[in-house]
Amino acid sequence: MAENLNYNSGSSSSSGSACYDNEASNCAIYGRLYDWPTAMAVCPFGWHLPIDSEWDILLDHAGDSSTAGTKLKAVNGWIDDGNGTDDYGFSAMPGGFGSSNGNFYNAGGYGSWWVAAENDNNRAHYRYIYSYDDNINGNYDSKSNLFSVRCLKD
Repeated sequence: MAENLNYNSGSSSSSGSACYDNEASNCAIYGRLYDWPTAMAVCPFGWHLPIDSEWDILLDHAGDSSTAGTKLKAVNGWIDDGNGTDDYGFSAMPGGFGSSNGNFYNAGGYGSWWVAAENDNNRAHYRYIYSYDDNINGNYDSKSNLFSVRCLKD
């Protein structure tokens, strides 16, 4: 997909997704943020949440993990002169993230996307980009936190 997913599977905040700061206008800019269980199920038919090796293919195509961030970031929307060149139409937007306690952090400065890979019963993998950096990195975090989703065509 060429944008962060913005599908609302339910009308309540317990549906596993939210707009940044619970403001609908942020979903229009950044897409929705999803917890990991919802992220695993929310891609439309014929699409799926990418696994790590699929992210690696994208990063290799865009140079490598130390330079791909700039080439995949959208040309606007990133703070502190962090906009990218969007060389491949990926248009990564900095949707920030949400914590399980209902707080939201760093829209405009940080983009994070779930990966279809578990670390253990409580944590799953995600990829992220900061506005001030060219890197795309990966880490594990609580499945209850809210990150963006990019779906990949089957």
